[in-house]
Amino acid sequence: MAVRRFLSATRYSLPSIRSKPVLLSVFGTCIALLCYLLFFKSNLSLEDLKNAASSGYLTSQPTFSEIMSDVRIKPIDEVPVSPLELIPDIEIAMKKKYDQSWNFLSRGKKYRMFNDYDLNTRCEFYFHNLYNLKEDWTNNIRRFTFDINDLDTSSRLGNLMDEDGVQLADEKSLRLYKRTHNVALGMERLRLYDKCFVNNNGPNPVKMNNFFSKSKSITSKLDKEVMGKHISYATTRKNSFLNDLDSSSFQKYDQWDFEHRMFPMIPYFELHNFTSVMPIFTGPNSPEPLPQGKFPVLHRKTGEVIRLETFQYDSTKSLWANWNDMSSACAKRGIVLSAGDGQTDVVIRLIATLRAQGNRLPIQVIHNSQLSTDSVKRLSEAAKSKTFSSGPAQSIWFLDVSPTIEPSMKQNFDRFKNKWLSVMFNTFEQFVFIDSDAISYINLAEYFNFPEYKLTGTLLFKDRSLTFQTEQKCPALFETLEPRMLESYYFGTYPMINADHVEETCMSSLSPEEKVYKKFFEIGHQHNLESGLLAINKNKHIIGLAIATFLNISPKVGGCGWGDKEFFWLGLLVSGQQYSIYDVDASAVGVPEQKKFTEKGGPSDDYQICSLQVAHTSYENHLLWINGGSQYCKKPEAFEDDWKNIEGLRNSFSDDKEKAMDAYSDIVNIEAAIIPDTKGGDWGREDQRCKGYFWCGKFSTKVKPYTYNKVINKGKLIYFDEDELRYIEKINSIWNSAIAPSA
Repeated sequence: MAVRRFLSATRYSLPSIRSKPVLLSVFGTCIALLCYLLFFKSNLSLEDLKNAASSGYLTSQPTFSEIMSDVRIKPIDEVPVSPLELIPDIEIAMKKKYDQSWNFLSRGKKYRMFNDYDLNTRCEFYFHNLYNLKEDWTNNIRRFTFDINDLDTSSRLGNLMDEDGVQLADEKSLRLYKRTHNVALGMERLRLYDKCFVNNNGPNPVKMNNFFSKSKSITSKLDKEVMGKHISYATTRKNSFLNDLDSSSFQKYDQWDFEHRMFPMIPYFELHNFTSVMPIFTGPNSPEPLPQGKFPVLHRKTGEVIRLETFQYDSTKSLWANWNDMSSACAKRGIVLSAGDGQTDVVIRLIATLRAQGNRLPIQVIHNSQLSTDSVKRLSEAAKSKTFSSGPAQSIWFLDVSPTIEPSMKQNFDRFKNKWLSVMFNTFEQFVFIDSDAISYINLAEYFNFPEYKLTGTLLFKDRSLTFQTEQKCPALFETLEPRMLESYYFGTYPMINADHVEETCMSSLSPEEKVYKKFFEIGHQHNLESGLLAINKNKHIIGLAIATFLNISPKVGGCGWGDKEFFWLGLLVSGQQYSIYDVDASAVGVPEQKKFTEKGGPSDDYQICSLQVAHTSYENHLLWINGGSQYCKKPEAFEDDWKNIEGLRNSFSDDKEKAMDAYSDIVNIEAAIIPDTKGGDWGREDQRCKGYFWCGKFSTKVKPYTYNKVINKGKLIYFDEDELRYIEKINSIWNSAIAPSA
């Protein structure tokens, strides 16, 4: 009809009849294009068109019942417990509405898939619905469980009865509880917190104060665009990604509640009182601490104080984005250690070696109100006294982080777990952490130049290749914590290690990170990495460190590693962040003892070094650092029991007790290092001397049977040259003989 009217209206203006075929061909092309758009681009069939016409779809919106027809009642084991689990069903509904829409020009904008939205909108969807799914959600470790099949339900369910003997729970309800309180949900929240609020490098990062604004948010405005004015959509839960559930639960709370739920280890704070949870700084020139809220801005090359600043919390940013800003303002790089009064003498030895090496990096000693004023004075004097050392004075600061820890959780940070307070709450952008009894034979600043560190912002070292097994449940527990498929697809956070690749590949073809993964998750080795010295870009990996802290203080997995050592790499693994492991195995250092054996395969030369120290050598066979101090035994109080109970000790010193006692506190004699074979079995203990800290590393060499000169080496024996040995002895002597001047 429209074509006929157009032809009728224009026939008198056409110059000749020859123009009509041209005009008709133009209209034919238009009609063909329209059909193409209708039936091919819109995925509509002729039957769809008939149904649409008969139902009056062109003039009305879908009814509530039509939209809900695709919704099914989910079994209890499929009830959504994460906002990510809402998305697939919503996408199905959105795809159906897209296919049914006749608004070809705007339906692509109106009915978008989740990944079509920008990161900020996806973040808002996730965290809004976090409250909607479970209003009282929290990352409190006391409420976490693991969703693994570890319940003896047959015996435990029998106890869940009321006084009339009625069963109060079944296996399905217990499973739902475990899913709802699964620690994996907490890890997911932390990863997406990092993605949305810490390392959001987009052009318009999320503003925290707007994100929790009580006024109309970005999402509600977008909802109006998607929804129009059709009220029946508003409560379907299937209408859009931006208002999937009622937002009233979310709007009860604010960013301060959110931060405390995310990080329950930190006391609740608001904008006006953030300084009350900041560490208290004490400088090297005065025993009096700075007013809380003030921090030093240090010179990037010398570590000297340029000025003092009062930190101003930026409410548009998250807690850890603010902490990173403070760290960047304080100093780019520095040295971090954890100490209390009991470690003061050992820290003094460390300061002596740093001065001898000409260290220029500032130092922060982190403590939880465990360092007295007297200890602060002694350490400050050791850092600057010219009579104590001729090396450059050290810029040393003491941070009391007790205000930064929730009082009810302080008991979770006992002994070695204080290390987590140091790596999280220091105020350096990048840091080298060193144990107070570790000794580095290169300047600590050099670790920042390692290719591994430059690649990922982390540098971790391997532990002795011991064959102790972790608890059987531990690999299963950690396997559940890495990024899962929905998170990877919708937010781009992926597992750092491809588990299938690791399982199918032999050890020699794997990267150092994959080798450690295989040893823990497949072989079940408990000892994999050292934590006596490590370098980390804190601004980049702060959430990985937070995850590691959560896991190490969690009662369920705290025993899966020896102390804190394994949790550094496991925390970074769970965070989905890249990390680097130095690809040289740990060694024993000392004087090699040669033994000759004759076996079936012929004679072999075996060498053994027994020592307290765990040593780390470079790719070029130089000694990088050792853990355990430079003394023969760092536990001199163990001598009397050792002398009484260990015959081998008495024999090695020809029953000269006084000589043996002096040797216990003397420096260890280092000539070489042995890296035992990593397949296991070449680390061992001959006795329990020095409270069991002594380990022996073995190296063997022999001619392969039935060959003339083909030598088989098992392990690696490294002899240091004379210049290196003199330097090692010098540093060890300084460490061992350091006595602090009077304060």
